[in-house]
Amino acid sequence: MEKPRGFPAFPGVYSMSKQLVIVESPAKARTIGRILPSEYIIKASMGHIRDLPENSFGVDIEHNFAPQYEESKARGHNLGELKTAAKNAEDIYLASDPDREGEAIAWHLQEVLRKINKKAHFHRVSFHEITRSAINRAFQAPGEIDMNRVDAQQARRVLDRIVGYQISPLLWSRIERGISAGRVQSVALRLVCEREREILAFIPKEYWIFEALFHPETAPGRSFRAKLAKVDGRNADVPDKEQAEALRKLIDDASVWKIADLETSPRRKFAPPPFITSTLQQAASSAMGFTANQTMQTAQQLYEGITLDNGPVGLITYMRTDAVNIAIEAQAACRAYIEATFGPDYVPQKPNIYKSKANAQAAHEAIRPTDVNLTPDKLRPFLNPAQLKLYTLIWRRFVACQMNPALLETTTVTVENAASAPHVFSFRSSATVTKFPGFLAVYNIKDETHTAEDDQDESAPDPELLGMLRNGTRCDLAGCKPEQKFTEPAPRYSEATLIKELESNGIGRPSTYATIVNTIQVRKYVNREKGKLIPTELGFRVNDYLVKSLPELFQVGFTADMEKKLDNVEDGGVEWTAMLRDFYGVFSEWLKGAKFADAPDDGKAAALIGILAGFQGWEKPVAQPGAKRPFNEKTFFNSVVSKKQSGVPVTVKQWNALLSIAAKYRDKLPGLEEAAAKYGFTGELDEAQAKLNAHLQAIRERQAVQVETPKFEADPRLEAVFQAAEKVKWNKAERIRGRVYDDAAFVESLRKQYKAGKTLSAKQIAALTRVIRKYPGQFPEGDLAAATPAPEQNPAAKAQIDSLLNAFKSFESWNEPTVRRGRTFSDRDFIASLAKQHASGKVLSEKQVAALERMAAKYNLKPV
Repeated sequence: MEKPRGFPAFPGVYSMSKQLVIVESPAKARTIGRILPSEYIIKASMGHIRDLPENSFGVDIEHNFAPQYEESKARGHNLGELKTAAKNAEDIYLASDPDREGEAIAWHLQEVLRKINKKAHFHRVSFHEITRSAINRAFQAPGEIDMNRVDAQQARRVLDRIVGYQISPLLWSRIERGISAGRVQSVALRLVCEREREILAFIPKEYWIFEALFHPETAPGRSFRAKLAKVDGRNADVPDKEQAEALRKLIDDASVWKIADLETSPRRKFAPPPFITSTLQQAASSAMGFTANQTMQTAQQLYEGITLDNGPVGLITYMRTDAVNIAIEAQAACRAYIEATFGPDYVPQKPNIYKSKANAQAAHEAIRPTDVNLTPDKLRPFLNPAQLKLYTLIWRRFVACQMNPALLETTTVTVENAASAPHVFSFRSSATVTKFPGFLAVYNIKDETHTAEDDQDESAPDPELLGMLRNGTRCDLAGCKPEQKFTEPAPRYSEATLIKELESNGIGRPSTYATIVNTIQVRKYVNREKGKLIPTELGFRVNDYLVKSLPELFQVGFTADMEKKLDNVEDGGVEWTAMLRDFYGVFSEWLKGAKFADAPDDGKAAALIGILAGFQGWEKPVAQPGAKRPFNEKTFFNSVVSKKQSGVPVTVKQWNALLSIAAKYRDKLPGLEEAAAKYGFTGELDEAQAKLNAHLQAIRERQAVQVETPKFEADPRLEAVFQAAEKVKWNKAERIRGRVYDDAAFVESLRKQYKAGKTLSAKQIAALTRVIRKYPGQFPEGDLAAATPAPEQNPAAKAQIDSLLNAFKSFESWNEPTVRRGRTFSDRDFIASLAKQHASGKVLSEKQVAALERMAAKYNLKPV
């Protein structure tokens, strides 16, 4: 078979056997598929195929922080296809993204697929743009997985898991269950909260400005505006209305105004560097109002490929980068385009070179178009509005970065009254004219590179008029207007400015910025209103607790230092497990201090434990609605005593539980009131009593609206069915769509339920009827539909459910769905299913009603 040009001659590549290439997404697979020869099978992993477990810690700290990875259940079907494709492959090319996450995905794929096919040759191919030339180069020189980069990703993943899993329980016991903390997200939250408190504490200061209108005698009928700059050679500082009125009178009385100084100064305005991840997110937010997530999702689409007339084409380079490097070929193509389109004057003598920050990944490129000749106008028919806007921004920025600077000329005139007057007032006016547009011909977008000096006031004077003036030119004062102003606090963060702040402090990396700002919003710690980030009451509480309890961990400087250490792991400077050991040594001490920071003193705890130690009237554990298992008070008390005897202090959570138990048995514990008074916990005991009373009242109210389940009564028809089932010749169990259907096992489970005195539901009776019909002649005849009466909902229960469901009717601020153990859980869908069931006349179970109440409490909704 003839080799396609440009592709490598690995053993077997051009035999009839297929070569397997694995990328992350189907879109990327389609684009690469039109470039690679047909000998390659291209599959998508759909992201990570292995990760730490969703519902357990998954890190063995005692054994060198070993991660306990699990294959993704959510991608089980897809992973099965990858394993099947890998069985017969001679060469497997891992073509995931060229960053830490991509390298980790490649490594996990290799670890899993190597067990399926031990003979296959694994190759790592990396590219920063999906073009024929880039794919050609990557497959000509494949490499191996960079384990330093993988280890940096593992270190970050384990680090985040340790912080999240060990700090979140503190928040549950101090604030509310279900909330979480994160190593980087909590620092971002801290920045937002501190800025908000600065704004709330800010006291505006009054000041006044003056604007005058002058008519120069050399330009009849024309005028210009100027602002008061100095009074008697000192900066004009007018603090209140009284002084403003006095000053205005003095200015009105002044005479003989003329041009005292005129200065014309040229300056060059240079093009900004090409985009990196953070600057693209900032510019897209400032110029187009995109969120960080929207920017990255749209950029991902442009990178992975857009279908043009000749098939899918990758339009931009990789969008997660912190380097401003540009490939020489792209640079040359851009300069040629500029010369052909704008002329030679717009092309600098040498290519513009930009310097990346010190810790940038040198191998990466900036974000740029893969082909500068694919202008936004040419692509307009193929892109949706968001894609076109973002591509236009990227394309213009890239072209601009290789153009000559703009040449500007600023004219500033100073107008003063007669020097012999009691007071000399200096008014100043400036205007800027563009002498040569340079890069502004293509990129004149107000984004994060925009500065105050670039702003041109709508009332700014005509540059031509100022240019006509000369020193000594007489001017007539046509009027002077004072205007009251107030100083303003620093503005609230937007997503763009928060990302800029994180980046400037060395926090986060290109792949994490969007996730960080999105997480604090999804967690309801921060709201986004009119583009600004505002902490919620919950956000303040979480931040205040974390900063108070773990101040070192959530310092900006400490978090930035951890990022540097992760970079050091990627550079091979330190082993990732050694870095984690160093971190955990100090972290565990901080955590211990936080756990017991507000714990009761030993005397107080010992006094209450002593009171409870002799108590013998413990009630039998009873499961509460929604609880996984009954709370055993005696077992809990004994465990607290055991830990305290071994030297472990009583935690706040344990202390509160002990108080709740003491409140419950308050009238049965001799000496309790005296001990509480002596050791100073009477107020805490009273508070626990109030909470207990409220809890018991809620249980009574719930019981009042429970579903009335019919009393169990033996049914001769069911008795006959279960007796006949013992002699039935059952069909073999079947597997349908991954689930096993076993008639014998199903009927046996119903029989056990019935024999235990539990009533079968209408749904179970219907399912049993369907099974019986599959075995004609083996079961007694007769309709089972009436074997169990339908449960009835009492009016109080129905009214309670109606009012709760009504509260959700116009609600829109749902949390994002979560995936646990391969299943997606959506609050919105759950409530919709309950509403549908209730509307159809079906009775909600006690468990469903309790879940509905918890959901309403979660979103702070009151019955309507």
